[in-house]
Amino acid sequence: MTHITKLSSTSFASLESYLSHSDITNLQDALDLSWAPQTLKSYSKAVQEYSAFCKHRAIPRFLRFPAHETALCAFAASHLGRYSISTLRNKLSGLKTFHTVHNMQWNDSPRLKAILRGVQRATPRSSTRPKRQPVTATMLSNLITHLDLQNPLDACVAACAATSFWGQCRLGELLPTSASLSHPHISNLPSRSHLRRSASRKLRDSSFKLYLPRTKTKHEGDTVVLNARSHHSNPLPLLRRHLAANPLPSNTPLFAYISPSNVNTPHCLLTKRHFLSRCNKVWSKLGYPRVTGHAFCIGGTTHLLSSGIPPDVVKATGRWSSDSFLRYWRNIPQIARAHELPLSTNKHTHRSRKARRP
Repeated sequence: MTHITKLSSTSFASLESYLSHSDITNLQDALDLSWAPQTLKSYSKAVQEYSAFCKHRAIPRFLRFPAHETALCAFAASHLGRYSISTLRNKLSGLKTFHTVHNMQWNDSPRLKAILRGVQRATPRSSTRPKRQPVTATMLSNLITHLDLQNPLDACVAACAATSFWGQCRLGELLPTSASLSHPHISNLPSRSHLRRSASRKLRDSSFKLYLPRTKTKHEGDTVVLNARSHHSNPLPLLRRHLAANPLPSNTPLFAYISPSNVNTPHCLLTKRHFLSRCNKVWSKLGYPRVTGHAFCIGGTTHLLSSGIPPDVVKATGRWSSDSFLRYWRNIPQIARAHELPLSTNKHTHRSRKARRP
């Protein structure tokens, strides 16, 4: 697979002979950290696909990179009637990233933008995936009811599910993709020491703060506020139960658990795959469809909005950096009803104000 951020000698123009080995290493490391690993993996596939497109049509190498405007337009137009516009935009983002890394000119143009509009209008229904269904508060309650909270694994799963839902967390911010204790990305996960009670005496028993070393939008980290909920899935007691069932050192990842059957390691990491497998195993028996990782964050966002919490507050507490979170709203009619002020109330308020005027 193409290593999209791997620098070549042409990336340095005429300065390569002046740069030390540490300079080049720093450049490479900084570029590697500029994009998430999964994003780079997707972008690498896009570069490979574009290269294969050019090779199949015998487009000269010097017109492939930097990508000639006509080559870009032809590649984009090849998606007409076959793929969704989001798929094409992602591929072009990958190509643009490759050009950025290697300091090559990106030949965007009005014509390319027009082709994108054409591809969007010709998007086949078969290429458009249905919106991911959110986890609901009822589903979460049923999950916790059917888990054995005396079991270290299930206690860990329940705490993670409640934290992800009520904290609007992406699973990648809480769980690793690998169970390896030496995996380099473990340092990006919250540890037990990152979970603290509120400093305020009034809120100490009704609020936790969880520091996330790395989030999807902030690589420098961010803080999640977990408030007590009058719900069966209240995250605070579930987190306490998890920590009691899995007494591990403070530097251990928060969602690690003790496995009696695994005598070779002191604890196991709850991976994203294992977590979803356990949740879906419970839900499938109850007749629910399978869910993906993002369904917890989407579900939490939708539930808070449906409860009448202002969108700007939900956006801030969910650590959304832009209005992209609008794409994840589900159950719009219920959200609208929760935020709609009855007309009778408006009239009454208007009359009251009018009567009070001097």
